[in-house]
Amino acid sequence: MMVTSMVDLLIDLAALDYNYRSLRRLCTPQVKLLGVVKADAYGHGLVPVARKLVAAGADYLGVGSLDEGLTLRRSGLALPLLLLLGILPKEAESAVGAYMEVALFRKDVAQAMEAAAQAQGRKARVHLKVDTGMGRLGLLPQDVLPFLEELKNYRHLEVQGLISHLAMAEIEDKTYTRRQLQDFTTLLGEARQRGWKLPLSHIANSAALGEMPEAHFALVRPGIMLYGSPAHPHRPPPVELRPVMSVTTQVLQLKRLPPESSISYGCTYTTADWCDLAILPIGYCNGYLRQLSNKGEVLIQGRRAPIRGRVCMNLIMVEVTHIPGVKEGDRVTILGADGDARLTADDLAGWGQTISYEIYCALGTANPRRYVGV
Repeated sequence: MMVTSMVDLLIDLAALDYNYRSLRRLCTPQVKLLGVVKADAYGHGLVPVARKLVAAGADYLGVGSLDEGLTLRRSGLALPLLLLLGILPKEAESAVGAYMEVALFRKDVAQAMEAAAQAQGRKARVHLKVDTGMGRLGLLPQDVLPFLEELKNYRHLEVQGLISHLAMAEIEDKTYTRRQLQDFTTLLGEARQRGWKLPLSHIANSAALGEMPEAHFALVRPGIMLYGSPAHPHRPPPVELRPVMSVTTQVLQLKRLPPESSISYGCTYTTADWCDLAILPIGYCNGYLRQLSNKGEVLIQGRRAPIRGRVCMNLIMVEVTHIPGVKEGDRVTILGADGDARLTADDLAGWGQTISYEIYCALGTANPRRYVGV
């Protein structure tokens, strides 16, 4: 039975392919490219996105969890997978058994992986996670060399490289980023002087991929730019990007309200004059953020229509007084293009005081996805 929805969320995999190939050209041929597909590929759909990236030539895929990795393995993808959040000790057997590579920063995980690899008669690959200034996951720099010394006793672990993450590479002022990069480079050199080859060390995210070739090392990890958004909303990307996700709905009802009419919960908007109002079947249950109340806009007939009142669970109200001829059933663009007009994820993020990542994850997770360009 066909399942229909009043919200149409479209994923253009041809745009994803275009973005990948554009980013690939920013690297030398020797640099490997890891496509970040964690969080259900930023709401775009883990398996379809992963398959498209593999077809485009990605060398690695980066997932957030063991479950995501197992999903890709069950889907027949044999590409190297890196578990960016690492694993828990109890997950070692499954991770090693599925040939997954793990971001490592805990001794008990190293012990569990060594035991699992020994029991299965194979080697397990790890990437030692270093915190160079993100203040998140990873060993502090002074703890890395002692940790590596302990790993010499683990005969079934292969340390592929050091991995770190940049906290503000998208900012034009690269002072902090260069400090992180210098600390990473120094630590990598010290480890190699002690005999560790670390052939696949990496630190570059989307922003560094585009602006800092010195940060490419052996592998780069683009995320947000694969999906068509710049790393910083107010700075142009280094290459043309095509949005992968678009969202449309329709006018469910039209009504004309007299002056001094209140709209939606809390009566936060009151009409000053006669108001033509379009009610749309999308709300925060569809991932349309409540923070967009009285701030967001949609496109109808290629023109912007502002939200009036609070975003509801299933509905929003927009004013169309200035758009003649609007009818019930008319197409409404929530994210994407309508003629020459366009609403980007950064537009929605700006109104909601968040980032494009959250917009994609919220909309993509909450609605059925339809794919083109497969």
